[in-house]
Amino acid sequence: MEIGLWSVVEEPEALALAGPGAALLTDADTAYAVGSDTLVVIATTATGTEMTLPGPFPDLVEERLGTVLRPAVHAFARLPQGCLALGVAQATELGYRRGALHDIRLRFEAPVPPDLLGRVTPGLGWLDLVGHDPAGAMERFIADWYGEAPAAKEPAHSGEPAALRAFRRAAAGRPEVYGVSTQIFEESLAGRPDGLLTFGQAGDGVFTLVMEPDRDDPRLWYDGLSDRLLPERERLGGYLLHSTLARAAMDGPLGGMAFVDRPQARRIVAPLRQVPLRPMRWPCLFSRCYAGPGTVVLIGEDDTDWFEMYVGVRHPGLLRRLRKLGLDWESFTDSR
Repeated sequence: MEIGLWSVVEEPEALALAGPGAALLTDADTAYAVGSDTLVVIATTATGTEMTLPGPFPDLVEERLGTVLRPAVHAFARLPQGCLALGVAQATELGYRRGALHDIRLRFEAPVPPDLLGRVTPGLGWLDLVGHDPAGAMERFIADWYGEAPAAKEPAHSGEPAALRAFRRAAAGRPEVYGVSTQIFEESLAGRPDGLLTFGQAGDGVFTLVMEPDRDDPRLWYDGLSDRLLPERERLGGYLLHSTLARAAMDGPLGGMAFVDRPQARRIVAPLRQVPLRPMRWPCLFSRCYAGPGTVVLIGEDDTDWFEMYVGVRHPGLLRRLRKLGLDWESFTDSR
């Protein structure tokens, strides 16, 4: 059986490349077929000449790729219309962290054409991590949403909270992750009379973000939104994930902003999943994020009648549904 490079096929046809009797293993974002001498992987994230698969991995996949004689790995990127054949990986790199397999990087000889690559839709596997590992969810979302990062030295900030170190690790080589609407500083600043550390600010400078020092998951406050420090509802780990999602909705090149009423807000988020975090206090007093494949929506509520709605997507086709809702857009961009 042969599938041409960059062909789009149905998932069963792609998995059949592993041969008869192959073991089929799936999770929310990835499907594997493990045969005697072939491994097929179907994932939602691919960039240029490589695909990075985040762990954890099925035991059989880890076992087969950990041997000296590794099987040929056939990779496919999952698209709305099928599975895009990326070919056989020319190199398979295993990344370990604390002795456990953390990620698998597949490299390909032929780069995916940009018009095809733009149709690859990030998945939602990160969303299942939010409740017990918000920092891990954030790292996985950033890797999925922003794609391949240029080689960059991982910043050394050993004295900072674990969640902030995770953010800097994920943002290495991706300066846009630090944000425009809100900005996370590359270095936390000391020197406040109250001993708090300043780690970010609003893009227009209206407020700064401050946190407790010397805590693994510190409390944080907005300084400038009221006449006293305004506490955020989540601690730092949850806030960094939530604000990263908000910036994806507010700062990206594709998407828009509109004021919507309650029925419109319900229609917008109906096919999406709410991120299970307490509402942020900015840009509105109650600001919640919702996610779908390749889509992040921020809904902000200050009163009972109208909502601020921001949407960011990974490719223009994901805006078609919203375009049909007849919203009164303040801004809307559906091309790069």
